[in-house]
Amino acid sequence: MNKFMRISLFLCIFQSGICKSSIHKLVTNINDITDVLSFECQLALKIFVDRLNQTDIKDDEMWALQMLDASSKVPVGLLSYNFGEMGDFKQCIEIVSTKDNIGGKYCLGQVIVNSSGIDNQSVYVQNHRYIKSLLSKVSGGIHMIGNPTWALCLPSNCSDLDAIAIMNSSRGLGISISSVSCQTIEDVYPPLDRDALIGISILCLLISLVIVSTAFDLYFLYVGEGRDRSICAFSVFSNGKKLFSISKRASNLSCLDGIRVISMFWIIILHTHSVYTSGPVFNSKDVVEFANSLVSMVFINGDLACDTFLMVGGTLVTYVFFKTNAMPILNLRVILRHYLHRYVRLTPALAGMVLVSATLLKYFGSGPRWFYIVTSFEGFCKKNWWTTLLYIQNEYNVSQMCVGHSWYLDVDMQLYFFSPLIFFMLMKYPKSGISMVSLATIGSIIYSFVRAYLDEMSGISSTYYSPTPTSVYMNNYYLKTTTRAAPWLMGNILGYILTRRWCEKVKLSKMYSMCFWTMSIGVILLCTFLGHSTLRGPDYRRFENALYIALLRPTFALSVGWVIWACATNHGGIINRFLSLPIFQFLNKFIYSMYLLHVTALYMIVFSSKTSIYFNVFNLTYWFWGIFMYMFGLSIIWALIFESPMIALEKIVFRNIKDN
Repeated sequence: MNKFMRISLFLCIFQSGICKSSIHKLVTNINDITDVLSFECQLALKIFVDRLNQTDIKDDEMWALQMLDASSKVPVGLLSYNFGEMGDFKQCIEIVSTKDNIGGKYCLGQVIVNSSGIDNQSVYVQNHRYIKSLLSKVSGGIHMIGNPTWALCLPSNCSDLDAIAIMNSSRGLGISISSVSCQTIEDVYPPLDRDALIGISILCLLISLVIVSTAFDLYFLYVGEGRDRSICAFSVFSNGKKLFSISKRASNLSCLDGIRVISMFWIIILHTHSVYTSGPVFNSKDVVEFANSLVSMVFINGDLACDTFLMVGGTLVTYVFFKTNAMPILNLRVILRHYLHRYVRLTPALAGMVLVSATLLKYFGSGPRWFYIVTSFEGFCKKNWWTTLLYIQNEYNVSQMCVGHSWYLDVDMQLYFFSPLIFFMLMKYPKSGISMVSLATIGSIIYSFVRAYLDEMSGISSTYYSPTPTSVYMNNYYLKTTTRAAPWLMGNILGYILTRRWCEKVKLSKMYSMCFWTMSIGVILLCTFLGHSTLRGPDYRRFENALYIALLRPTFALSVGWVIWACATNHGGIINRFLSLPIFQFLNKFIYSMYLLHVTALYMIVFSSKTSIYFNVFNLTYWFWGIFMYMFGLSIIWALIFESPMIALEKIVFRNIKDN
């Protein structure tokens, strides 16, 4: 019996064009793989073949054709790296046969293509010689895109191991399956478990509190009685007025509103690009070509916006401390209040995100890749929620981070913890304090260089060879406080300088101001596009990559620092007026909630997709504006439930403490 006669169920479906002529061969040769299939799966597959062979198929016997139809076929566009084939997920899981007691089981496998493993002696390969050339071309894109996926709809009687065995029976074509994830309708629509009920109960309690607080607030307003601020702290009416109002303020740092909003735009653009292209894409080859273009650097280096936030955060910490206190006092009570303010400001909204991720997120969608959401969001948050709320997850259980994009909050909080020491040095010994912060900044830069050099990190993700995986770059550099501290520390110095009287008296001529503005904008553009032609080639340059990693972010932050200083000292001109526009003041109130929500929402949208997407710049722009407006709407709700009430309560508590 030749190898073509031993074609399996998976190969029969894979080659749908010859499937009808192969059905009778499958019937007689199903025993070729019975030694690796369970008995229940064997029986179900025989019934499957019998139903396909029927000439008069009744409605209750259509399930076999539906399984065949829902399984992946050879997709079009393989040379365009169409690696996102996923069959028909919905049709498969909804298959139910009461007569044969069989349901649908959707299995998605990761395909390994090995053109050298093709059996040249097989009848099929000899009759279709182009198959080897096709698979050879396809395998060339796998190291850049990742393994293709392949969907198989099986009877629910078959186990995951059965699915792997069936899929791996096509090794003669140089195709094998590395892993498989299977789902039935019970997995797709699970009943509410205990954790979900707890999550719903907490959210219902908060919403009830908001409703009751709003009712009391409106009652006090219309009756004319003095209202209790603590009772009305959760009021949508009072908090909403604050959120949607725009104050006329004459702050020297009003430019920070525009800087933060524009930075959040950039971060959302970055994540929109990275998440959408990590999902099923029809034309992955275009993604590769776009990644090698100069324009792509705007998306690849979007994480520089995080360094802008670190710079702004470091500036505000010292500026607020020294500006609001004519005679700064630093004692235990002040330090504890300093820490408590930061924790109360950040944690409630983050805790809400952890709660939803750990208890309810899996019920919000379904799809071929939805298991990733369940594992990486629900699973990690159930296990490591406490590291997130303690802001230590960038150092502990890094590979299983809950709300992974909150790594920035970990870095910011850990640096914030050392701010009283910086305050003390700047108060008592200003020159020594500035020297200490400067040395810490230089130390962070040097350590980044050494770490990048020793680990052979790549400064820019490339489709070419990289000596170390991306995880090394992320875990040893990108997420670490010690390597990301430089912009925040530079912000400390800037914030302190802005509170000095001599700083207000500095007046630069228009010529010098224009020169510094030109240099600053030039450096920002240089940091964005630098390295495209020098660090993305096939030859890895160890020293250049390490130098790029060490200096890129501090240099970018330094240029942003000039923008802040110039705007704060009346050297900003039209740029300061633009960054201080009221629209930025309004949007700035929602960017923290948008930051927390948008990444999870992006993954939910992409990984619940049932079909591949088509990538181009226009679609990417469309996706960005869609997710931005969607997150803006959700951030209003999030801010009213989690942020504004805590801010109001904090003010009440600290006011009472001060009065006492």
